[in-house]
Amino acid sequence: MKILVAFDGSDGAQKALGFAINFSKDCERMIVLYVSRDIISESGRLTYIPDTALERRDSEDEAILARARSILASSNIPFEIIKKNSDGVDVSKVIADTAKELECNMIITGTRKLRGLSKYLLGSVSAGIIAISNVPVIVVPP
Repeated sequence: MKILVAFDGSDGAQKALGFAINFSKDCERMIVLYVSRDIISESGRLTYIPDTALERRDSEDEAILARARSILASSNIPFEIIKKNSDGVDVSKVIADTAKELECNMIITGTRKLRGLSKYLLGSVSAGIIAISNVPVIVVPP
C-alpha cells in the first residue's frame, strides 16, 4: 500500500503524520507531500516580489520539511518527502493530483477545524481533497 500524507507543518499535520506512521506499519511506501503556496499580490496583477521574500519562504519551507524528516526518522517505514509549488493551483487539487499520479491508495491529512468566517475566507484543504480525490481520504483531527 502506498499512502500520501499531506503535510504543512501545522499541529494537525504533525498529528496526521503520527497517525499515518502508527496506522501503516506494513506500508510499502509513505509519501509525505508539502505544497508550497505562491507569493502573490492581492490585486492579482504582476508585482515585483523581492528576493528576500522568496528566500524567507524557502527557509520556512525547509523548516517544515525538516520537521517531517524528524518525525519519520524513528519509524521503520520507507518514505519519500516531496515538495511541490502550488503554481496558482488550489492546494487540495495539487494533493489529489499527486496521489493519483503516484498511484497512492490513500491520502491522510490533518485539519485545523476552521469554523465560520475563518473557514469561509481561508477554505478547507481537507474538504477540497475529499471532494476531488479518487482514493480514500482520512482526516485526522487536531
